[in-house]
Amino acid sequence: MSLATHYGPPPARLSTRERILREASALFAQRGYAGTSTRDIAAAVGIRQPSLFHHFPSKAAIADTLLEFGIGTTLAQVRRIASTDETAGVRLYAFAEWVMTYVVTAPYRLVGLVDYEFLNLPEGQPWQSRIDEVTRYIVQMVTEGVESGEFVQEDPDFLRLMVVGVFNSHHRINTANPPEDAAAQARLGADFVLRALLADPSRLTQVRQEADLVL
Repeated sequence: MSLATHYGPPPARLSTRERILREASALFAQRGYAGTSTRDIAAAVGIRQPSLFHHFPSKAAIADTLLEFGIGTTLAQVRRIASTDETAGVRLYAFAEWVMTYVVTAPYRLVGLVDYEFLNLPEGQPWQSRIDEVTRYIVQMVTEGVESGEFVQEDPDFLRLMVVGVFNSHHRINTANPPEDAAAQARLGADFVLRALLADPSRLTQVRQEADLVL
């Protein structure tokens, strides 16, 4: 039985490869990576296991493809945004809005892979360094904001944990059909993050407008 929530084209119009990715991500989210077999994924797609191996040589290859979509793309975006000449607040707002829109509108559920159980497995460990790099960029933006006086004068690591906590909570919205106003919800999330960080919250509108130019 299919567990995936299908976004975009109806399931009948999706390629077999795409159906494998969507069903695998749903199974990983429900059962965990270790608790999901390629036989389970094939059954959810409605194909035989040898047919699945025609598209992906292993379960790890499926996970890598899903994580390249999620973590790989996120890392590329945060590198781009963090390298601009905007203030830390503008850069962080732009990244927050982008990542929360991207996660909620994604066709895959990555919650089953971006967790300690998977990341501690041999096939998950290479991704931990990329997640750590994303975290370092967030720390960099938060630290710069604190040091410049743009953000409240608190421990940057505490503020980073607060920001990541909002991102992780927003990630859970993907457990159902993404809302039609996903972009608006992402903007509300970015507003929430920056309103809490800005030393002068009245600057939020200006920060939002400047972040739109970065995106």
